[in-house]
Amino acid sequence: MSLLHAENIKPVDLSEHDTVFCDSLQALEWAYKNGLSKSAIIKSSSPALLWGNESNIQNIEEKWTINRIEEFQSTIKKLTEDVFNIALKVKEVDRELALSVSQSAYQFQKVIYKSACLEEVDFNNPSLFIYVDGKIGPSGNIMNSPWDQLLLHNPLFSKITYNIKDDKWNVLTTKGVSFWRRFEVAGYETIIYRLIIRLMNKLPNWLFKKEILMPNENELNIEIATSLALHGVKVSKIELDFSSDSKDMELDKNTTALYNAVVPIMRKRIEAWVVPSAVNVTMELFKSHLEKQFKQFKLLANGWDKAIGKSNIKRKAVLINSPGNIKGHALSNICRKNNIPLISSQHGVTVEISKAHSMLHMLLDNSVANFMFSYNSKIVEIEKNTYFDHSKHYIVGMPLRLIRMKYKKPINQLIPQIVYISTNLYHMGSGISQKTDYGRAIDESKIVTNVLSKLPHKVRYKTYPEDNRRYADIDPVLNIVNSADNIELFCKKIDMRYLVSEHRIFITTCATSTLGWPVMSGKPVVFINQKNHSPLTNEAHDSLSKGLFVFDDDKNNFHENLRSFLSQPINDIEKLWKEKEAARRKMIRKYFTEYSSGAGRRAAKIILRECI
Repeated sequence: MSLLHAENIKPVDLSEHDTVFCDSLQALEWAYKNGLSKSAIIKSSSPALLWGNESNIQNIEEKWTINRIEEFQSTIKKLTEDVFNIALKVKEVDRELALSVSQSAYQFQKVIYKSACLEEVDFNNPSLFIYVDGKIGPSGNIMNSPWDQLLLHNPLFSKITYNIKDDKWNVLTTKGVSFWRRFEVAGYETIIYRLIIRLMNKLPNWLFKKEILMPNENELNIEIATSLALHGVKVSKIELDFSSDSKDMELDKNTTALYNAVVPIMRKRIEAWVVPSAVNVTMELFKSHLEKQFKQFKLLANGWDKAIGKSNIKRKAVLINSPGNIKGHALSNICRKNNIPLISSQHGVTVEISKAHSMLHMLLDNSVANFMFSYNSKIVEIEKNTYFDHSKHYIVGMPLRLIRMKYKKPINQLIPQIVYISTNLYHMGSGISQKTDYGRAIDESKIVTNVLSKLPHKVRYKTYPEDNRRYADIDPVLNIVNSADNIELFCKKIDMRYLVSEHRIFITTCATSTLGWPVMSGKPVVFINQKNHSPLTNEAHDSLSKGLFVFDDDKNNFHENLRSFLSQPINDIEKLWKEKEAARRKMIRKYFTEYSSGAGRRAAKIILRECI
C-alpha cells in the first residue's frame, strides 16, 4: 500500500480508490504497481487504454454516439452567431472583441463536451484523477481532460500527478531534409525574401514611402512580400511588444457587462448537454475562460499597438497569415483604429471542400481581414456567404511552392512507391469529427489491417506531424502498422511537401489542407472520404470523384474495393489516372488554383493599387 502526494490535495492512498479517471496506459500501469486495485473502474477516452477491451476500463465518451455528436456540432454555428450579436450590443465593445468572445464560446465547447461525459454520481462519489505531465508541445499540456476543474467541489475527489518516463516528444522540423530539397520546394522567392528582410532592416525609413508589416508568414505571403519589395516597398517583420505591460491586466466594467450579456446563452447551452450537478461548475469554468480571454485581448492589443507604433512610414499595411484567432482579432482592432489595412491570404485548401468547416466560420481569415487573397473561386463564393465575412475578396491563385510540386521524379527507388498520408488526429473532445478518439482509432486501424497490410506493394505509412501532444502513450494504430511486413512506418516530424517527390501513388483521408500537396504533384491520388470525419461537401465530392480516385467509407465493401484497386500494378493505376486528366484540370481550377502562376505578383499589384 503506497501513500503518494497529490498536487494541492491531501496525500492519496491508491489502494482506497475504486473509480479512477486516467488517459495514460503508462500512468495506469504505474498506479497498479503502487497499490491501485486491478478491479478498480478506469474511466478513459484514450485509445491506448481502451484498445485492450479490459472489462474494468470504461469509455467515458461512450454516450457520444455519431448522432449525438452531429446534433452537438450542428448547433455550434448559430451559437457563435448569437454570442457575437449579443456581445456587439454591449456598450463600447468593438467588433474585434465581440469576435473573440464568439470564438471563446466555440473553444469552450470542448469543455462542455467533457462535462457532458460525467454522471451525477461523479459529483458525489469518491474518485481519483491521475493527471499526466511531461514533454508536450507549444500549446501546453493538452493530454488531460479537465476532471480536476469539473469535479473541484466534490470533497471525495482526489488528484495525483504522474510524470511520464522515458519522455520524448518532437515538433515539426526540416532536420533530415537536404538543403537542395528545401530550396527546390521553397524556391528562389524565399531566399530573396530572407535577404530583403535582412537588408531592409538595416536601411533608414526615409528611403521608403511605403511599408508592409509582417507578423508571420505563409507561402503566398512570402511571394507577395517579395514582389512588393521589388516595387520599392519596405518589408518589415513585427513582433508583439509586451514591454512594461502587466500580464495580469484588470477587467473593466465593459467586460463585466459583456460576460453578463453572454451568460444566458451559454447557460442554456450547458443545461442542454450536462447533468444538473455539472451546470454551475461548468458555468464557473466558462466565466474563468472568458475573463482570461478578455485580459489576453487587452494585453495583445497593447502589444500590437506598440509594435506598429515603431514604424513612422505613413503609407503602410499589415500582411498576416491566419488572423482568425485572438492575436489576429487584437491586431485587427489596432489596425482599424490606426486606419491601417489588414491583409491576409489563403494558407491551404480546406474550406472549399470540407463539409465540417461550416461550423467554423468565426475562425476564418475573412472574419478579420480587410482584404483577402484566395487561390480559387470556390472559397471566395463560400466565404462571401459566411455570417462573419468582413473582407474584399480577390482570386490570385496558389503560391509557387504548391504549383512546383508537379512532376518531380522519385529521389530514391528503394522507398515505397505508395504512401498513405495519415490525417488521424485525436482531439480529446469535440472537433471536426463525429466520432470519438477511440472511434477514429478503430477506423484508422481497419484501413491498415484490411487494406494497406494486404497489398502486394510496399507502403509507407506517414503519420501526421502533430506539434501538440494529445495523449501520453503511443497510438495503438502504430503498433498495428509496425506489425505489418509490407508497411514502413514514417513518423519523423517532416512536412509532406518535402516527401512528395519520393512516391508515385498517394493515399489520404479527410478534407484537409494536406490534400493540396499530392493533388498539385500531378501524380495519382486516392482519397478516402470519411462520412463522419471531415467529409467532402456534396459538390466537391462530385468534382473530386471525376478528377481523383475517391472511395467512400460508408459504401458496401469499402475496404475490399479499395484494396482491390490498390492491388493493381502501379503502372495500371497511372494509366487510369491519365484518363481523368481533363476532369482534373477543371477540378483544380475550381477547387485548388485559378491560375498556374503569378499569385504573388497579382496580389502585390492589388495592394499597391488599393491598400498603400
